[in-house]
Amino acid sequence: MLGGADPVIIFHLKKLAPSLGVQLAKIPVISQVPTLIEMPPIPVYLSEKVFNIVINGETKTVDIETDTETLTNGSVPDVNQKAIQSSVEISIEGKKDSVALTLLSSLIDLVFDKVSSKEYAISWMHGATTIFQGLLHTYSVETVEGTDKLAIKIGISKGSKNPTKPNEVPVVPGSVGTLPGG
Repeated sequence: MLGGADPVIIFHLKKLAPSLGVQLAKIPVISQVPTLIEMPPIPVYLSEKVFNIVINGETKTVDIETDTETLTNGSVPDVNQKAIQSSVEISIEGKKDSVALTLLSSLIDLVFDKVSSKEYAISWMHGATTIFQGLLHTYSVETVEGTDKLAIKIGISKGSKNPTKPNEVPVVPGSVGTLPGG
């Protein structure tokens, strides 16, 4: 066990509300924008002592793109950053008959059906290795040869964000020169 506290993976499942003017459990839903209704989160505690599993390794990666734009007048360059990805890779080993691993695999199958509709999110917390409301990136299970164990690898990521660039002046076709004060 890494970090002292038991790891937990939390599945945040959602349900896409029906289309305009339909009732959901006797509550009228009137919306033109697709509405996701949050279901209660499902935590899976991966305790080494209780479920006989071991977290073999964890990796957290945050990728950020930095662009430096030098200016012709010699003043301080503009620096713009863009989030590329935040991801966690987890490697777990446990017995084939572990209740926690069976539950984990079942929930991953449930998530697989919700990928296109974006009706899920996954959080991982284990010491300093955390990711909140991420998306499943990879999941694999294989048997460890000559044993009654399974090796599981899980990848959870938060994708690219597209922030607006500061100090960006819109280009107007046919205009010449700079704007006053710019």
